[in-house]
Amino acid sequence: MKSLRGFTLIELLIVIAIILILIAIALPNFLEAQIRARVTKAKGELRSLGIAQESYYLDFNFYPSESEHDAHQRGRTEAGLFWLTSPIAYISTIPLDPFGRQATEDGIDYYESGGAENTDQLCRWCLETWVIYTLGPSGNTEISSDAPHWELPGDGSVDQYSPTNGTKSFGDIFLYGGESFWIGVRLPRGDMSAYRGNPSALDQPLVISGEPYLHRLPPKL
Repeated sequence: MKSLRGFTLIELLIVIAIILILIAIALPNFLEAQIRARVTKAKGELRSLGIAQESYYLDFNFYPSESEHDAHQRGRTEAGLFWLTSPIAYISTIPLDPFGRQATEDGIDYYESGGAENTDQLCRWCLETWVIYTLGPSGNTEISSDAPHWELPGDGSVDQYSPTNGTKSFGDIFLYGGESFWIGVRLPRGDMSAYRGNPSALDQPLVISGEPYLHRLPPKL
C-alpha cells in the first residue's frame, strides 16, 4: 500500500508567506481604489446638491442657510441642506458625507455648507452665496464653516484636494456657488445690508491652492 504523505511544516510556511506577500501587494491598491471611489462619489453628490441649490434659488431668490455636519440634530437655520427636501423636493434625500470624521451621537455625518453669514441674525443678503464641502481623505478641514467666503487657514491658502498629490493627500473637496460678490468680503457683525455693492478695505482675496479669488467664484469641480 502506498503511504499517505501531507505537507511538511516548511511547505506550509512557504505557502503562508506567499499568501501574505500577495495580500501586502493587493491591499494598498484595494484601499486606494476605495478612496478614489469615495472621491468620485463625493464630487457627484456635491454637483447634485449644487443643482438643487440653484433650483431653490430660482423659486425663492435666495439660498438655504448654513448646514452643519449633524444637521438632522440642529434647528432649521443650521440645517439648510434639508430645505432642499421639504416642502419642495429639489433633491430626494440629503446624501451622507463619505469622508465624515466628526463624531455624532448616532454616527451620521452630512456634508457641511455655509456662505456669507451674519452671526447676529439670519438675513436675506447672507443667503446669496454658498459652499458645500467635505473634509476629503485627510479628514482635516481647510474651510472655515463660519466664514467660508473669506477666512483662511494658518498657512494662508485653502488647499483643494487633488489626487495628483497622492490619493490620501491633504485638502478639502468643495463646490462654491451663488453671488460672486461675497467671495473675499470680510463681513463685520451687525446689520450690513448697506454693504452690498460697496467694497471696502475689509475685503481680502480668498486664496485657494495659491490662487486668489476676490468677488469671483472659485472654479467648479
